[in-house]
Amino acid sequence: MSREVRAIQVAIACSVIGTLTKTFVGVITGSMTMISSAVDSAGDLTVSIVNLFVVRLADRAPDEEHNYGHAKVEGLGAMFEGGFIIAAGTFIIYEALHKAMIGEGSHDSLLGIAVMVPLLALTAGTVLYLRRVARETGSLVIKADALHYATDVYVNLGVLVALSLVWLTRQPLIDTAISIGIALYMLWSSVHIVREGFDVVMDRSLDKLVVDQLKTLLGACTAIQSFHDFRTRGGKVPHVDFHVVVRPEMTARELHDLYLGLSAQIRELVGPTTRVLMHADPASYLPSTR
Repeated sequence: MSREVRAIQVAIACSVIGTLTKTFVGVITGSMTMISSAVDSAGDLTVSIVNLFVVRLADRAPDEEHNYGHAKVEGLGAMFEGGFIIAAGTFIIYEALHKAMIGEGSHDSLLGIAVMVPLLALTAGTVLYLRRVARETGSLVIKADALHYATDVYVNLGVLVALSLVWLTRQPLIDTAISIGIALYMLWSSVHIVREGFDVVMDRSLDKLVVDQLKTLLGACTAIQSFHDFRTRGGKVPHVDFHVVVRPEMTARELHDLYLGLSAQIRELVGPTTRVLMHADPASYLPSTR
């Protein structure tokens, strides 16, 4: 079992506990922020289940129909996750406004407070674990899941604050206002997830700072006269592709050693999973354009 799969299974367990507990308490207390948080946890659960299939597909080796592997499916998974957050946030805003207009308030806030404290600790621990796995594996899906559950931490904090304020002030509109604020935060965070997934699908280049560092690296290499057709691609498996102009008498072994040396330096800058593609052109056929 891969680390990504195990991490998503942990996230699913957290979501199941959160969804069932918040739904039960939300129905009993009538708190819109609790129900909003339950909807968010249900979204976490749905997305994590989808991500489980996405990660397993992304880890498959290249085959005859997918010569470059399946890693880009993570971009689609991230876009789906962001879209689900948008739908959940919109639903929460609608429900909060509807309850406010019909004058339905919450009650028994102490029960909600007692439940939210351990759930908040559970979610925070899940976020820390997902972030560590995402950092160590470079998985975009795990990174998106970590962001999603980080949103859940803020949602849980908002619920805790709302329940406490309603209990202290007996003003149910506080519950409505905070639930809408939670939903707006969910909508804002989802934009970043969708955009990052879209960038992977559309083969967006690496960050400009990294690209500049790579060009500086190639420009400083004394074994090549110049380089051209430089291209990069981000994602779980980044690509760096370029042509180098070398002296015509360079041997195959020298070219191979040059490739190994440049590849190692490039992977230090971009990441260990980076695929480096280098094509050599003899200087007698191309002008120097360093």
